[in-house]
Amino acid sequence: MKKTHIAMINIPAYGHINPTLAVVAELVKRGYKVTYPATENFIPVVKETEVSVLPYHSDSMDLFEQLNHVKQISEAISTHSENLPMRFLEEAISTYYQLEQMYADDLPDLILFDFMALAGKLFAAKHGIDAVRLYSSYANNEHISLLPDVTDEVKNELASKLKAFSEKEGIQGVSFMELFTPEKLNIAFMPRAFQLKGDLFDEHFLFVGPSIGKRSYDESLPIEENNDRPVMLISLGTIFNPWPEFYKMCIEAFRDSGWQVVMSTGSKISPESLGDIPDNFIVRQQIPQLEILPHARLFITHGGMNSTMEALSYGVPLVVIPQMFEQEVTARRVTELGLGQHFLPDEVTVEILQKSVQEVSEDKQLKQHVYDMQKNIQEAGGAKKAAEAIEKFLNESTRHNIHVAH
Repeated sequence: MKKTHIAMINIPAYGHINPTLAVVAELVKRGYKVTYPATENFIPVVKETEVSVLPYHSDSMDLFEQLNHVKQISEAISTHSENLPMRFLEEAISTYYQLEQMYADDLPDLILFDFMALAGKLFAAKHGIDAVRLYSSYANNEHISLLPDVTDEVKNELASKLKAFSEKEGIQGVSFMELFTPEKLNIAFMPRAFQLKGDLFDEHFLFVGPSIGKRSYDESLPIEENNDRPVMLISLGTIFNPWPEFYKMCIEAFRDSGWQVVMSTGSKISPESLGDIPDNFIVRQQIPQLEILPHARLFITHGGMNSTMEALSYGVPLVVIPQMFEQEVTARRVTELGLGQHFLPDEVTVEILQKSVQEVSEDKQLKQHVYDMQKNIQEAGGAKKAAEAIEKFLNESTRHNIHVAH
């Protein structure tokens, strides 16, 4: 009997791909055929889930790869902010044409797509395939939207480009606004308690909390449990991390402290370039975050949604230094919910780092809030709950389609 075929459509960014990996692995385990288009640098991580990987090409991430300092990245984003929505639409259209070729002889029965991977939505609409929208960040509905504000002029340009494309391809019912409207099933990788205005989302939204799978790292860092020093993790994620001044401030702030510091600098900055590394520091370009978090007492982070959720799932309080708009939203949310403190990049000094780390690590009430959120995360169900919901949705839509056919 032919296996039910599920396609997972995403954009090439760790923050969007990582939360889906445990879900697709779970679906494979349940006997589904899962295909996952991936760009060259993500093929190895996606392959580990035992899905069938389909290589494709993307232009969208090339922009950040060439930049070597946080300031350059922020400037590139603000310079291109007017053009970003158009770039995303062009990316979606270019990916759509590749999906048409990939799936020409084997159409999926269901499409899962990241909320930013609009090619998935367009492809599903073209072929009348049911789709499930996955939110690797905050879910959106009529009450809350984190989509960038664009001028009417840009909106009209986007709408007319989409209209011309849809007419050419014979795609019905996907106007510009419909690209962003929720599906019959929408899954968000955070607990409802963390979602902005979480109580205003109906039964079409499922908040499963972080979906954390196995992750392989080039290097293991065994953190000694019996080390007398509490462990502090410092990382600015995978894109917005080339900020040498920040790493030097961290070294100065915690050089002679009681902390065992594990710090990641990202691929653009070599640890050697930071000068003298103190004995209580382990500095690497990449660190096995999921190995270290269970031992950590505190995490200085950029506030990417994956890192935030992973830390909270291990009960680790946060000091957040956001590098872009969405991370600022999360940074404020962390402070608001009493899970840590946050500072904007230009507020950060050696003294601020020392003071906030001391306050956050010693605040008993804050620790309690973190444990409460950890409990919310444990109860939300993660990848298994997501896979169950997808399976149920598939069974219901199959039944409905059979009924309609009769």
